[in-house]
Amino acid sequence: MAEAAATLEQLTARIEAATVTLHKGEAEDVRRVTQLLGAMGQSFTTTIFAFQQASTVRDGVGFIASLAEKFSAEPWLPTVAAEQFRRPAATLRARYALHDTAALHEEAARLAPGLDGVALLRLTRTMIVYYAFLLRRLRDLLPFYELSVAFEGHKRIAERVAISPIGKGID
Repeated sequence: MAEAAATLEQLTARIEAATVTLHKGEAEDVRRVTQLLGAMGQSFTTTIFAFQQASTVRDGVGFIASLAEKFSAEPWLPTVAAEQFRRPAATLRARYALHDTAALHEEAARLAPGLDGVALLRLTRTMIVYYAFLLRRLRDLLPFYELSVAFEGHKRIAERVAISPIGKGID
């Protein structure tokens, strides 16, 4: 367990350093997301899907944290945690160019089998903070103001001509 503790210290330090990089707006993962292109050469869908995927993965990390709080002494906890950390890594890397985030997940998956509930809780809480900053940076890439203006404008036009905003007749 001493080796796992040293490795846990190293991994949490890497996650905390990556969080600082995100806070400064200098993360390579975010830069890579801005370079992704979807259908017709646009980046909106790839960006919003990267945001959604990161949000889903953060929820999975939160699930591990909840298990670690409630079932810290259970022998199955490290196995479940390792699988939950491992599962999103390939998607984060291949679809959304979140290479650094995927690497953190892979390292957490390798480390998890040797951790107890207290250590897993520490690891997951560190990752949850990381995801808060990653999601903030990804959210900042999305044109929410422009989308809301376009959406509200569409609704007003639909109301004037007495049709549904979704085009299926009067609601």
